[in-house]
Amino acid sequence: MSMTPSMTTGPQSAAVALPAQMVYGVWRRILREAPLAEAMFDDAVDDAALERRFALSAPECAAVRAYAATPKPTRMFILNYRFRMVGSVQNALESAAPLTYRAIKGAGLDLKALATEFLDSDGWRDDGPFVVGYCARVLDFLADAPATAHPDGLRDLIALDRATAGLIRSLADRPQAAAPDDGRLHVTGRAVAVETAHDLSPWLRSTARIGQDALPARPSAYLSSMPDLAASPKLSGLPLRAAQILAALDAGPVHRQGLRQRLADAGHPGDTPQDDALIARLAERGAIAGHTA
Repeated sequence: MSMTPSMTTGPQSAAVALPAQMVYGVWRRILREAPLAEAMFDDAVDDAALERRFALSAPECAAVRAYAATPKPTRMFILNYRFRMVGSVQNALESAAPLTYRAIKGAGLDLKALATEFLDSDGWRDDGPFVVGYCARVLDFLADAPATAHPDGLRDLIALDRATAGLIRSLADRPQAAAPDDGRLHVTGRAVAVETAHDLSPWLRSTARIGQDALPARPSAYLSSMPDLAASPKLSGLPLRAAQILAALDAGPVHRQGLRQRLADAGHPGDTPQDDALIARLAERGAIAGHTA
């Protein structure tokens, strides 16, 4: 969105030649910086104060004044831009983190207020069509936002969506690593495990109630997997031991004996009777490959 101000303001009505790139930069700042957008219309703020408070050069201040000379359309463009950006946050969540989007709505949280807080913290950056990366920043913000501390389990759900967004970006950005040819177990990069403090299964089983009830405090684990970027992410419950195995394999390809040692070094049992079945299960879901026996 852009708006070209009249540069023939004031009683002299003398045309002022200002570099287009500088004017564009000033306009972007007006759109993104609410205090500047407020001060430019304040008659009590003179040019010296405007330049000092917002680190503007004299030509930049002249551009601000030119925009302020047409308050009605300038205000309309600012409000329209901010309205559209708040909507873009909601759209990004609905597209790339639908569970978090539904949970926030189900919990009755003010999504517009959260979107505005995020945009203030993010400098009102517009990522255009890059929805997943944009959504990842929104989720980073929501993970620590005071409003998401309740209901219990909401931040675990946000963590699950963050991991999925990271998986998508990883698949898009990184070339697929070559698999070792000696049969060592290794992660494929097409799945990610998330351990949570709460059991998310009630919300995942019935999305109609998602966000409306606090979840039980019960350590759990989930796997988000994607065979490729053309597929939708698939979420499934995962035994904690399987998540520990996957975390141990993140350090690099390893034979079974080495895997046992890594698990022991991490403070877990080196081997359990369930390991063969769990390793086979991770392979079936595309999370790992290699000699699973």
